[in-house]
Parts: sequence; C-alpha cells; structure tokens
Amino acid sequence: MHAISILSSEYKSTIIGFNCKEIEILFILQHRHLLCFLILFYSRCLIFRNKNLPLSMLFKLAWRNIWRNKRRTFITLGMIQFAVVLATFMSSLRYGILDAQVENVVGGYQGYGAINDTSLLKEINIDCTVPFDDSVKTYLQSKSVIKAFSPRILGVGMMTCGEKFKIARITGVDPALEDSLTHFSSSIIRGRLMSSTGEVVLGSRLSKRLKADLDSLVFVTGMGYHGNTANMLLKVVGIINLSNVEEDKRLAFVTLDEARQGFALYEDVNQIVLNFNDNSKAGSLVNELKHDFELPIQIYSWNELNESLYMLVQVNDAGNVIISSMLYFVISFGLFGTILMMLAERKREFGMLIAIGMKKSKLGYIVYLENFLMGIIGTLIGFSIAIPLVYYFHETPIGLTGQMADDVQKYGFEPTISASMSFNIFLGQALAVLSITLIFSLYSIIRIRSLNAIKAMRE
Repeated sequence: MHAISILSSEYKSTIIGFNCKEIEILFILQHRHLLCFLILFYSRCLIFRNKNLPLSMLFKLAWRNIWRNKRRTFITLGMIQFAVVLATFMSSLRYGILDAQVENVVGGYQGYGAINDTSLLKEINIDCTVPFDDSVKTYLQSKSVIKAFSPRILGVGMMTCGEKFKIARITGVDPALEDSLTHFSSSIIRGRLMSSTGEVVLGSRLSKRLKADLDSLVFVTGMGYHGNTANMLLKVVGIINLSNVEEDKRLAFVTLDEARQGFALYEDVNQIVLNFNDNSKAGSLVNELKHDFELPIQIYSWNELNESLYMLVQVNDAGNVIISSMLYFVISFGLFGTILMMLAERKREFGMLIAIGMKKSKLGYIVYLENFLMGIIGTLIGFSIAIPLVYYFHETPIGLTGQMADDVQKYGFEPTISASMSFNIFLGQALAVLSITLIFSLYSIIRIRSLNAIKAMRE
C-alpha cells in the first residue's frame, strides 16, 4: 500500500477533493495493466510449482476439461465476453462525451495552449498585450512540439446591423495561420473567409440575432487600445458555424490588419494560440516550454485558460471511477456465479479424482488453468466484438433530441454522443475483466483444497 501511495502521488496534483485512500483506489483502477501482470505472474508461479507434471500436460488436461461440458463452457465464455463488451462500450461512451466536450471548447476555438498576459485569464482586455515580432515567430517555429500557432487581437464592441444590436467579441486573426490551427474554413456554411480589411465573418447564431446576411453592413463601436475609441464599418462576407454554441453566439472574425486599425493596436497582439503535435500531452508540453522559454512572456495550457472546463473534466473523471467500480462490482457477481456453478456441478468429479490419489494441489492448478484459458478466450472474443461496436458509434454519433438536447446546448456543447476509439480503453477494460476472472478463479483452488472426497462423492 505504501508503494501505491508513492506511485499515486502524480494524481494528487490533478484530482481535487479526494483523500489518500480514494486516490489509491483510483490508481489501482487506472493501472489495470500492472494489476493484470501481477495476476498473470502469480498464475505462472502456481503452474510451474508442479515440477512433476509437464506444462504441456497441464494445458492439454485443462483444454480437454473445458470442452467436456460445452454448455457450461459457453455460459462462462458468454459471461466473460459480455462483461468485456459492456465495460468497453460504457467506458468508450463516457470518454467520448468527455473528449467531445474538450474538443468543442478547446480544439474548436480556444486552443490547447496560449501565450498571453496573466490579466487576460480573468477577462478580455485589449490593453493586455504580448509581443509578436520576428524573434517570437522564430522561437515558435523552432519548437518541434508546436504544430501550429496563430496570433489574435481580442476586442469587445457593440455590433449593429440595421435596428438590431448585440455585444460581440471581435477577434482579429491571420486567416492562413488561424486556419492551420483550428481549420475554421471548414466550418464556413455560407460565403468565404475574410481576405482584406473591411470584411467580417460572423458566427451563425450571432448573424441570426443581428438578422445579418451576406453583404450586410455591420457597424462596431467599442473601446480600443489605451482608451482609444474603436470604430469599424464591416461587410459580412461569411457565416461560420462554430461547434461551441456560446462562442457561436458572440464571435466575429476580422483580419489582423483590420483589428489593428480598428482597436489602434499596431504592434503587439493580445494572445498567441498554440496547438501541439500531441494535444493529449498539452499540460506536460506547456510545462516544458515554460522552463525553456527564452522570452519574457507567459505560456498557459488549456486547463489554465479555462479552469471551469478543467474542473468539469475532473468531476467527470471522478464520476467515471465510481461508475466503473459499480460496473465491475456487477460483473464480478456474474463471473463469480459461473465459477460457483462450475464447482457445484463438478463436485462429485473432484471427489472421485482425489479419492483415486490425485493431489488436491494439482487438481486445483488444473481447474485454475481452465479458468485462465476461458478468461483469455472470452476476453479475446469480447475484444473482437467491442471494436466494431464502438467503431460504429464513433462514426455514427447518437443524436440527442428534445429537452435533453436543449440542456446540452445551453452549456455550449453539441447535442450528440460519440464513442471514443482510444486503444487504451479497449486494452484497459479487457485486462480489467480478465483480472477479475483470474482473481475469482483463485477461489476454486481454495475450495478444492478444503474438499472432503467422501462427502463429495456421496452428493
């Protein structure tokens, strides 16, 4: 337990509100590979203790015993493969929902990392700037871990179209760099990207609120850099549909040059957004860049930029642990029931084998090996069934309707549920079910060692 406490220390900085015991449980659940390895190692030790009986003979006896009663074998295999499919499918849906939430907010607009002033973490302020000169560009281009970057000018203003007006976030971007980062050209549903000053692309929901269409003129007024007044007259050249609903209601994109002129910010930018070659490691990559940063500016990961989303991820992770524990508990009862059924049906057989001179230890090892083989076969079958099932729901997301869809959209997420195709989910759940099977198989050894041959034969 002390070793587990040491190893689980890496989770104490990311999981908030858990005591040490809960963190140790979480560590065990998240390291099924280690748990399964220990069980397999113990199984190997049990088998090789029988020096007088060749390993090939053990496997041959176990394999023949499995198929002597096909009905019992198919019931056990069915239970194991059902457990693998159920655990994998449920986990893939949970992590798919979580991945979609992060991707909608972070991948769609925010970015997995950003260089900006610390004050910008609290609120958008046109006066909070960072340099974006040749030295910064050269530094970012020299880092192989950075896949793409895009400078942004972030302003807020009153946008008017005819008699309609709304508060909008005016984002000045370099269209080419921004497209390499967020691929937002693929989200254009009408029109095109802005290519020169005097042009604007509106979020689809913002355009509906303003009743603005292509070629409409919108007027923006607001606060510019260092108290200057910002005034812009813009022509709508495109309508974009952002996956994040809240951003789609308020975002308007202009060129970087237009934003510089409109907000009187001629040299610096407010933010430089980053994406990495492996966005799943954004936190560790940002920490490396912080220590390696040669410029007097700050860099932040997505969880620092959006603490509310990060807390939501942590709560979901904690919920996943609880749900997984309950699921494994139910699965354990089913697997244990099949093992008890097998022991009860073969009780007379075990009694006769012991009576004619077979050692209880050898008999227990053979029965354990039978369960081990059925565990492997059932896990592989379940694994092969789970992959196409999860792939189907990954490619064909489940659409939510009615009030549930409205509730999801209120939080800025798309009303769909898509399964995650992460290989770690498949491997982790398969090993978890196999581990549970092997743990309960140890009960057969204990039961056989305490078996009374005479009483067993009379039953």
